[in-house]
Amino acid sequence: MAKLDVSFIRKFLTTVLGLSIATTGWAQQADSTTGDDAGKQMQERISQLEAKVKELEEQQQKTVPEEPIAEMAVEAPRQDTPRLKLNVLGDVGFRATDRPKTVSSSFDIGSLDLLMTSRLATNLSLLGEAIFLSTSTNAIEADIERLILLYHPSEYFNVGVGRYHTSIGYYNTAFHRGEWFQTAIGRPFMYQFDDTGGPLPLQEVGVTASGLIPSGNLGIHYVLEVGNGRAHVLGSDPAQNNIDHSNGKSLNFGMFAQPSRLPGLQAGFSVYHNYLVFSDHINHDELISTAYIVFANSTYELLNEAMMVRHSRTNAGEPGIFHTSAFYTQFSRRVASCRPYFRYEYINASVNEPIYGDPLDGPVVGRRNGASAGGRWDFNEHAAGKLQYDRIYIRGQGSGNGIAMQFAFIF
Repeated sequence: MAKLDVSFIRKFLTTVLGLSIATTGWAQQADSTTGDDAGKQMQERISQLEAKVKELEEQQQKTVPEEPIAEMAVEAPRQDTPRLKLNVLGDVGFRATDRPKTVSSSFDIGSLDLLMTSRLATNLSLLGEAIFLSTSTNAIEADIERLILLYHPSEYFNVGVGRYHTSIGYYNTAFHRGEWFQTAIGRPFMYQFDDTGGPLPLQEVGVTASGLIPSGNLGIHYVLEVGNGRAHVLGSDPAQNNIDHSNGKSLNFGMFAQPSRLPGLQAGFSVYHNYLVFSDHINHDELISTAYIVFANSTYELLNEAMMVRHSRTNAGEPGIFHTSAFYTQFSRRVASCRPYFRYEYINASVNEPIYGDPLDGPVVGRRNGASAGGRWDFNEHAAGKLQYDRIYIRGQGSGNGIAMQFAFIF
């Protein structure tokens, strides 16, 4: 853009103004009766010309040269530029029970969960989850819950490597650590995390692959996972993060369908196999089979899952096959901002079960069954309150009642 020469314009207008004054003086000599009117016209013309000059000066000051604009230009960020997204989840609450040999009532902080995701490239992303969890000893422990490098070139094939939540059944893939994701307070016992006494290997270190199988309206998906498996060496973390103590790898395969004509419906199964190695070098074959059918949308939630765990000794001198069965069903319906719910669960492991019945190799599972009922109130999309009543029977302890309150959040 060319720069305006205000000084030239000023000289030009001054010349025009001088000529106008001379002409007006001559006219006044010719006709003295019009002198007053001519003077007024002259004064108005001078004011107009001065205003025009001022306007041109202001425009000159506002004009920005082309070269500085080019220097200020910023390149748009590329789509594959790493961007970190952080979500924070947590919960606090209160619980009380009349069960003997148990703390009768206590306030508690559940966990503080930092969930991070980042896109590293067009088809490459990273998911990290660090959690701070309160324990029964009142200590706060830090843990890397998940750390997965994900490659997703298409909807038919996605693969991740790292530490992940095992795709056993439905609940463990639909609801992760944050209590805010769950309708009820706490997970069904069969899906309680193994590092807090649960019976299943719900955390693995290895490779997980999944994708869509071309199946029309059925929407069939597959899952295939190979990992280090679960450790049963005393004092070790169940998830083998660095060293695999077993002789082989765990293998998990699952399939599920999501029919497009029935939105919210999902049905599927999974089969998990591993060889467990103990500190006494007695090996056990582990086979975990699950099946489920669930229906969930913004109003209704109906979850139904069943499980069978088969453990067998591989040592010739100590043969034996043991089965542990479990199931749960949960129903809820949203009414405005409230969601009342009901859950019944059952699990039964033999007292002679070599893995679930030996306190030297981990928490005793035994038999437990009972019901939970309560309600969840969503204050907004970031916070929810829950109130729940439990009545649970545990083999060797009898029945007991419990009540719990919880405030869960995400931001």
